[in-house]
Amino acid sequence: MHIVVVGYGTAGLTAASYARLINRQARITVFEKRRYAIYHPCSLPDVIAGVIPAERLVEEAVNLPNLDVRTATIIEEVDTASRKVYARNLRNGEKVNFEYDALVLATGSRPFIPRNIRIEDSRGIYTLRTIEDSKLIVEAASRHGSAVVVGGSALGIEAAHALRKRGIKVTLIEYALKLLPGKLDEEIAKIVEDHLRGEGVEIILGDGVSEITGAEGSKRLTTNSGKVVETGFVVMATGVKPENELALQMGLKIGVTGGVIVDEKMRTNIENVYAAGDVAEVKDIVTGKPVLSPFASTALIMGRIAGINAAGGEAKLKGVLQNWIVNLDGFKFGAVGVTEEVARQSGFETVSVTVSTQDKPSFYPDSASVTLKLIIEANEGRLLGAQVAGFGNLVEKLNVISTIVTHGLKVYDIPYLEFAYTPSLNELVHPLYVAADAALRKITRRHTR
Repeated sequence: MHIVVVGYGTAGLTAASYARLINRQARITVFEKRRYAIYHPCSLPDVIAGVIPAERLVEEAVNLPNLDVRTATIIEEVDTASRKVYARNLRNGEKVNFEYDALVLATGSRPFIPRNIRIEDSRGIYTLRTIEDSKLIVEAASRHGSAVVVGGSALGIEAAHALRKRGIKVTLIEYALKLLPGKLDEEIAKIVEDHLRGEGVEIILGDGVSEITGAEGSKRLTTNSGKVVETGFVVMATGVKPENELALQMGLKIGVTGGVIVDEKMRTNIENVYAAGDVAEVKDIVTGKPVLSPFASTALIMGRIAGINAAGGEAKLKGVLQNWIVNLDGFKFGAVGVTEEVARQSGFETVSVTVSTQDKPSFYPDSASVTLKLIIEANEGRLLGAQVAGFGNLVEKLNVISTIVTHGLKVYDIPYLEFAYTPSLNELVHPLYVAADAALRKITRRHTR
């Protein structure tokens, strides 16, 4: 059996590794257009901040029997009728073709810059997706004393923080009225905004960029309201789109999100072709709607399922929750599930609570405040999502909530969950208990009106 994997990001790497574990006789060939096998894109902001050198993010391919990882190679065509891929080596131009029994498409995503932003000169305008991008931004920061980040996404916020840490003037511009639209509700987004402003980042909200003019070193950004911001260079963090060109050439069905439509086994509409990671459109566990999930954590799950099934196994994806977190030198924020705004747009009647408490007893010198918001379906008490912000241990809280939502537990169940406790690590009354009790009081008052 020959399995071909296109792309060696998190989804492709995981698919190849699990296919090898499931079927030890299978021959697996991976094609990756990068000149290096593995890198860690989520750590690129730390490269910009000077925390780690870019070279430390690059790794060699996983060394497994019957696994051939071909870097600097692109797939130019896939003939799904004859089950054959046509590839070209970018180093020497050599062309090769391979027959396959199963194929996993894991081509990822690409940066998206809205077409309504007119760009006069692309020099001095950067995106942040690759090791090379991070190096170019570091070089630009060494030449110029100011930068503008366009887009208040998680990546935009990380880039703004990283550039500010290098000591340059930073302005962050977001079209929406709050940071992280669609990802955080207003009260949690405001905490993030206040923290960034406290770091010295200038923030413009509710005013998108209409055009960017001037050469590098003297860039001028004009907003929709006519405001002009002058800066040395620009980082665009305006989102990503699925890298679906090869999928379109293959005749794979594309969904409303632009991702490849897959079923619970990550199968596409063409037999023995699977898709995983940023390029795949999957189901949201909470809403049941099709979504893209451009997170390494979900790419890992999708890649595992695609690899197992491509190798002849049986695995199914229940859906995705998009559990994510950002760390800005100890200040953290993140979410799991849907926001209250998205929940209501999806037809849910909601109850929400926001609580702030200490993550451990206040007599400990490293005790820190944690803000936690729960979004709950009002009638049955089903937990729909949560958001966190603060300096405490927030990863643990998001992961616990992810487990609760995935397995369909309700807010009524939370006070009966048993949490490990020692005062040097956490409060006896876990912040989830505090939030759940507040939610239950709110639900009770609602039902007794």
